[in-house]
Amino acid sequence: MNTADLTRRTAAALIVSLLAACGGSDGSGDPTAPTAPGTPAPAPSPEPTTPAPAPSPAPAPASVTGQYRQESAATSMDAALAAMNAQGAQGYAFVSTFVADAGGSAQASGDFYLQDTAHAGSRLQYAAIAQPATADALLNQQGAGGFAYKAPLSFGSASGIRGLFVKDTSKSLTYTYERQPMSSALSRDGFVAQLNAQGARGFRLVGPMVAGSESFNLYMKDSSANTYAYVGLDGLPSSPATYGDALRQRLDEQGGQGRLWIGDFVLQAGASASIFEKSAAQSGAIRYSVEPSSGAQSLAQLQSQFNARAAQGLFYYSDLGVTDVGTSQSARFSVSVGGALAMRNPLAGITYP
Repeated sequence: MNTADLTRRTAAALIVSLLAACGGSDGSGDPTAPTAPGTPAPAPSPEPTTPAPAPSPAPAPASVTGQYRQESAATSMDAALAAMNAQGAQGYAFVSTFVADAGGSAQASGDFYLQDTAHAGSRLQYAAIAQPATADALLNQQGAGGFAYKAPLSFGSASGIRGLFVKDTSKSLTYTYERQPMSSALSRDGFVAQLNAQGARGFRLVGPMVAGSESFNLYMKDSSANTYAYVGLDGLPSSPATYGDALRQRLDEQGGQGRLWIGDFVLQAGASASIFEKSAAQSGAIRYSVEPSSGAQSLAQLQSQFNARAAQGLFYYSDLGVTDVGTSQSARFSVSVGGALAMRNPLAGITYP
């Protein structure tokens, strides 16, 4: 199972070489992290001989759960936007197009949507615009109208690429965009310095973007006062026998500090860095699940798997494959995430803005 139909739908072939191990699509419900309330102090005694009343127990935080819906894959830009807006009007956010096993050598495509309990009142609107050589003005025009950039979308050649934007009509946020040099032109320290300089100003990394003949890192800032901090770690060894355990350990360590994994990025001279993001608004830990994946699920099986995890508060993030070049051995893993205040994948972008 490919995590997304990258060549036809998200045009990620143009940027996938800039991401070392980002898999495919963002399947998070962008769920709000439940906050564990503190225990209130006892009220003072009105009389020395009168015991203080016991405080009422604090309410348990609501667990964010969700449901995935699968629709037939759209075959044109107009059909895709019509379907997205119809689903968005019902509160279902477009995740990505998935390609799955259909028996034998055949494959089937399906468009997946998500509705989660953190966004029960959200209604979503989608728009697609051309990606010109100079994208700043057009991006910021969309942002001023409340549209957040999601990902590139295409149904043919590179000349047909459109930028897909999503707006939550229940919110009044606006967005500002800036571009910075690609990570492939920077050292790890240089890239992390770029990330933190932007994050301190409220700009979070959207991901690498191609517009005309230009390639750059795109950053997006919303009209809230939120800020972001980033750390960069060495990429993990790609041994199929050990990668799953090593990734699980790393994600658990970073998730315990409220950090969201946003991918492994190619750096200067072919090096790589695993980048984690901490939102100032993230008050709790982030949970990760790393499970072996056969890659042979049907669309129905895939949907069932996603929904089983979403019922536990875990939302699909990406599939990852590693191969030992010397032995040709390979392994594949599916990563899910829970408790993240704001989440997206650098290829398929955000789900909820």
